[in-house]
Amino acid sequence: MGEVNRDGHLKDIDTLIANKVVSAKAKVRLPVYDIDTNNRPENTQPEHDRILFNGEDLGLLSGGNGVWKYNEFEVDIRTIKFPSRGLNGIKPTPAENEIRINIDESSASESWCMAVDWVAISFDTIAPILLVHGTNAQSDTWDPIFTNALNTRRIPFSNDINMERNGSSEQNARILKKRVNELAKSFGAQSVHLVSHSKGGVDSRRFFSAHYTPNPSGGEPKVLSLTTISTPHHGTILSDLSVKHRTVNDLESNNTDIEGFFKVDGLLSFSGEGPSGAALLQQTTNSMVEFNSNNPFPSEIKFYTIGSDADIDNNGAITSAEASPLVRISAANIGSIMYRILGNGKKYTIARHTNFSGLNEYHTLTPVNTESFQRNDLVVTEQSAQHRSGSRILFVDDNHSGIKNAGTLQAVLNQITSDFPLHF
Repeated sequence: MGEVNRDGHLKDIDTLIANKVVSAKAKVRLPVYDIDTNNRPENTQPEHDRILFNGEDLGLLSGGNGVWKYNEFEVDIRTIKFPSRGLNGIKPTPAENEIRINIDESSASESWCMAVDWVAISFDTIAPILLVHGTNAQSDTWDPIFTNALNTRRIPFSNDINMERNGSSEQNARILKKRVNELAKSFGAQSVHLVSHSKGGVDSRRFFSAHYTPNPSGGEPKVLSLTTISTPHHGTILSDLSVKHRTVNDLESNNTDIEGFFKVDGLLSFSGEGPSGAALLQQTTNSMVEFNSNNPFPSEIKFYTIGSDADIDNNGAITSAEASPLVRISAANIGSIMYRILGNGKKYTIARHTNFSGLNEYHTLTPVNTESFQRNDLVVTEQSAQHRSGSRILFVDDNHSGIKNAGTLQAVLNQITSDFPLHF
């Protein structure tokens, strides 16, 4: 739940409380038997049984002769000792907290006895947040801005999830199931939140539809919420173009933006920097139509979506600053090209041609434009970043990579703490 001092008390406890990571108070509950505060024989003192938690006086137990009574006390969260987080999917080693009962402390002689069945300590805390990366990325995609913001707020989290960089959703969903179980176990948590970037949101949805079998007591945690950040829930036309460019013989277009994109796509394919393989194919618009049909989202999990618009100054052109750090290739106006293609393109038609009496074959691609310009983050449009089962909680000015920032995190935390508030 948080880092602990040598003595087991939570570090930066005031920050944890202020950021709604943990409740300020905890409750100690126990059923006790035969506390003779009333109905005692004449000339005897009432039974005074005092309870102490880690040396702190909580007061006297209450009850009756020969009966069980449930007692509850409130303690400051600062007095509780917590374990350190476990490593490599191992449960934390429990910390020791002492409950002491001074029995019959008001009598000169030992007049009374009592019994305790069990003791429980309860408090509220935010469930750990697990970060899921997207295409052609690994866990460090969240560094440094997003992870630093989580650390500053002392939010329990892990970005230690590494799926296949260009793997299929099914392949990555299996990895995700294993890591979610292991990471939750290391926190000692029975529930978690997932925050997923780009195709990581699609992989997370596949995990839910095909591999999610929550059993908190059996080692499979419950997922309380999924937040997708710039996830192409309806695919991206850039993937459509990349696939066609790499698979259709001699493909060309009279659209200068598309020709410019084809040149960049060739560089990305050659260098191995861009999406490829199953990840590229599954993010096409047609593939996502099929995916959405076959992978309904479970209604018991809260679902939030976040999107963005890369044109920060709203002038229709993308500067190098607006494209950074997403676009690294040195190509003239590539950010603006991607922005216009996504904003204007609805779909594309391909025509086959031959010349030299059929000896040479080539194809031309013609765009079919949208009715109105679609805002986008240079990879995913505003429409595609939304899902009919999700609630959009944020739409900001940033690109597909830059959206992983402190402001986005704060919106996620605000939504989580609103839907899953601390109660005491």
